[in-house]
Amino acid sequence: MTDINLDEFDRAVPERVARHRESHPAGFEPGLTYNPEKGGSLVVKSDEELDPALWANLIADFGLDPNYTKVVPGSVQVRAWDAAIGNNETKRMLYYRATLTPRSIPVDDVDVTELIAEVKKWKPSKHAHVDECGRALVVLLSDWQLGKVEPSGDGPEATVGRIMRALDGLVRHIKDLKKIGRPVDTIYLVGLGDIVEQCSGFYSMQTSSVSLDRREQMRLGRRLVLKFVDTLLPLGTRIVLAAVPGNHGENRQNGKAYTSWTDNDDLAIFEQVSEILAANPERYERVSVPLGAIADNLTLTLEVAGIPVAFAHGHQFNGSGGSQAVMERWWRDQVMGRQPVADAELLFAGHKHHFVASESTGRTVFQCPAMDGGSYWFTAQTGNQSPAGMLAVGIGAGYGQRGWGDLVIL
Repeated sequence: MTDINLDEFDRAVPERVARHRESHPAGFEPGLTYNPEKGGSLVVKSDEELDPALWANLIADFGLDPNYTKVVPGSVQVRAWDAAIGNNETKRMLYYRATLTPRSIPVDDVDVTELIAEVKKWKPSKHAHVDECGRALVVLLSDWQLGKVEPSGDGPEATVGRIMRALDGLVRHIKDLKKIGRPVDTIYLVGLGDIVEQCSGFYSMQTSSVSLDRREQMRLGRRLVLKFVDTLLPLGTRIVLAAVPGNHGENRQNGKAYTSWTDNDDLAIFEQVSEILAANPERYERVSVPLGAIADNLTLTLEVAGIPVAFAHGHQFNGSGGSQAVMERWWRDQVMGRQPVADAELLFAGHKHHFVASESTGRTVFQCPAMDGGSYWFTAQTGNQSPAGMLAVGIGAGYGQRGWGDLVIL
């Protein structure tokens, strides 16, 4: 057993205690804890009394802006102890702890009277400003369901009438945009699916509520799409055709698609129109169908005026919740799976026959209204009905951070 000199042990005790006191007191460890919304606390160690005027410098040293962060009055706490510094000498040490809170943005220098005077003297510009930013207009040809007859008597004649009135409104809209200094460089005519109704296999009463056979539906669809092209040609803009397949365009047997997802009448109509255009290159030199614009799967992504835009009919969306939630959940899953629509900033879909626009996910989703005569069964179930219409949206850098504007339902 080792002998212990008790006298030396007793003399060493104060020094050991002093060294122990140099450890940080509980709750007073130097550092910063801060939430920009809720505030926090700042703890500093000093060997001399801290001048209250130095708190702004300390706040800045920790990476915060003293203009927007301040010490709560009366919150400063101080703890002191003697620390050994050698040769049996001690020195008084201090810990300061202060509660921090967000500081209101300084407004003392704002001259409200001057601001009000600026508001009063502001007047709209007399001359339209034409900027150099490219703009496209995306026109969604969605859910025409040509050949469908509703119990109300609304059939193909009424549907065609709505489509032609929408086309008239589209021409006026494009001319109006030019007048106010936002001319359209390119018009995208995008078939969002369900251009035709088909004749059977979708619901039990379909064979008794269709007035056009499949061939007639497709012929009418071709003529209408070509009518859009011919009507817009004199406006002098470039025209782009594109399309995705809908569920009513599927070739079905016993209620199920039995060939492939893209063996679809909606795509066939646009494909046939593109062949008509290609056979008349001189007349349709400003009309193009980019490679892949007739979708080879259920979705399509195009770069429109520099902005990636995705299109889908919407019959592939599923799950519970409202139509907006279902769209956004589907898109989120596509992004996680790195599918072709993942990089898009905007998503257009149809299928649900009513209009929705949402930016709640940081990207924008549009659900497009339909052109058909509505659904008697839907109204009988819910008491609701959605107005028919054709959505057109301006897209391009000229619309600022959102990348879109000049939305209209025709």
